[in-house]
Amino acid sequence: MGSDAADFGYCFGKRAQEELVRDGDVPWAVVRATRFFEFPEPLLNSASPLVMVPRTPTRPVAAQDVAQTLVEHAAGGPAGMAPEIAGPDRLDMVDMARRIARVRGRRRLVVPVTLPGRAGEAMTTGGLLPRGEYLRGRRTFAARLASLRAA
Repeated sequence: MGSDAADFGYCFGKRAQEELVRDGDVPWAVVRATRFFEFPEPLLNSASPLVMVPRTPTRPVAAQDVAQTLVEHAAGGPAGMAPEIAGPDRLDMVDMARRIARVRGRRRLVVPVTLPGRAGEAMTTGGLLPRGEYLRGRRTFAARLASLRAA
C-alpha cells in the first residue's frame, strides 16, 4: 500500500514485482496491505539503546488478516488488483515502536526521523495510508500488544 506514492527502493521493488505479475501469462491477483503490526520490532532488536523510527502515519494490519485475505483470493481465482487491506486504527509508527518497546521491556530511546526528499514527504503526509475503498482488518494493535504482554 502506498507503493505508488513513495519513491524509494522498497516501493520501486514492489511496483516492479506487480508489473511482472500483471504483464505475465498467468492469471493473477495482487493484494496490497499496510504495514504489519510486527513492522517496528526489528528496529527495536538492535543492540543500540537509540532507535530511529520514521515518522509515518499508518493503519497497521495483522498478518493473520492479510493471510486470510490472500487465501480467500487464492480460492476465488484471479481478481487482478484486489482491494487493499488495512487495519482498523490509524496510528503513528513512532508511537507503535514505543508501545512495543514498553511491552517487551526494552529500554530504547525511540527517535522520530523524517526521511529526506519526496519519499520522506510521502511517508510523513500519509502516502502509505489506504486511498479510497479498502478492506478493514478486524484485529487491533491493542490486541497485538495484549498478546505480547501475555507471552
